[in-house]
Amino acid sequence: MTRNGKITATLLVAAIAAVGCSKDKTSQTNNQEAQRSAKVLPVSMPTRVGDKAVDGTSAKFTGPVSFADGEAAYQAGKFVEATQMFEQYTVEKPNNAWGHFMLGLSASKGGNPDKAEKAFEEALRLDPDHLKSLLNLSRVLIDQRRFDEAIVKLTRAGEIKPDSVELQRLLGRTYNGQHKTNDAVDAYHKAIALDPTDAWSMNNLGLILIQQGKYSEATPFFAKAVELEKDVPTFHNNLGMALEHTGRFTAAASEYKDTLAADPSNEKAKRNLARVESVKVSAEDPFDREAEAKRAVEVKQPATESSTVAQ
Repeated sequence: MTRNGKITATLLVAAIAAVGCSKDKTSQTNNQEAQRSAKVLPVSMPTRVGDKAVDGTSAKFTGPVSFADGEAAYQAGKFVEATQMFEQYTVEKPNNAWGHFMLGLSASKGGNPDKAEKAFEEALRLDPDHLKSLLNLSRVLIDQRRFDEAIVKLTRAGEIKPDSVELQRLLGRTYNGQHKTNDAVDAYHKAIALDPTDAWSMNNLGLILIQQGKYSEATPFFAKAVELEKDVPTFHNNLGMALEHTGRFTAAASEYKDTLAADPSNEKAKRNLARVESVKVSAEDPFDREAEAKRAVEVKQPATESSTVAQ
């Protein structure tokens, strides 16, 4: 807790920073969540891929493209090349929904949301129950803040697999974008109940609590996210913000240092660390991250009135 006017003023500055952190965090969350959800069961087909262009920036294909080769390019992070390969693959095998799905996934990661949307829609035309296309199309729509369209896709996904953790996490993001905070909180609690190791739902729920000024309630969820995935700098930084706002500046400084250890170029963490290190206090409440993390899975889902039913 704050102990004098100087600390109060410092926390007011930090509060503004926390809101900025939450907004900027959205795009990072989107990208990293997409990486985690983009794994596809390998499908190999006995065909051949042509040669790459000499400059390495594009590919020239002189023969049939295999699904396996396109997937290999995707997994290697060569998203533009994977997009080109799956474009040709879908010409050669237009009725393969998985080919269109992988085209959408590659285009999305390659920064072409329009092409991704069309590819996912084609996969769904071929197979209306293609769950991964529904989920990843909704992600493309969420990234463009087309929340009303996203909820339609997610509602359909909920009819197919209501116990999907990814579904509940995406519902949380969509409801939060629609300013339906209670629904968003409920969705994240459902995701955590389905999978207590879902670090991103922990983090996203913590962000909503920070937006509401509930820093003490947010702390266990950030602590659990850090315990689950210690190499994600965003989790450390967000935990630091929650600790800072509850007056535990030494512990906050430790989390900001961990952020910089994982991401030395993180300017927000540098500013945050400088800010808490400038605060002089005689004593503060101790912080046990492991014990705090245990509280996250003990928190029961609050009883709220949902304004939207997704299933």
